[in-house]
Amino acid sequence: MPTVKRTNDEWRALLVDQRASGQSQEEWCAANGVNLYTLRDRSSRLKKMDGEPAPQTAQSKTATTNWVEVTPECLPEGPTRIRIGCGGFTVTVTAGFDAELLAEVLRAVSRACC
Repeated sequence: MPTVKRTNDEWRALLVDQRASGQSQEEWCAANGVNLYTLRDRSSRLKKMDGEPAPQTAQSKTATTNWVEVTPECLPEGPTRIRIGCGGFTVTVTAGFDAELLAEVLRAVSRACC
């Protein structure tokens, strides 16, 4: 396939077309004869030129905070309980719980939910 020289404005138009198509970059590039890696490179360069923040890579992502509902329950015959729900998981904690164990459980639940 011959190399096609495009201006920045032409690349911007191609990127708009790709996003509007609803196709992944891979699908769109294959259907339109555009090199996938060139499209990604141009997208990154144009974002930098236009002052947009660079997309985060796996190494640069910051932690995402996911909030869960915590409901205290006071039962007449027992101690106060706290029930923590995330996705399909529920963790119930009673007075005197091991904080380190709870932290480990919540990390495991968080990984399973996200």
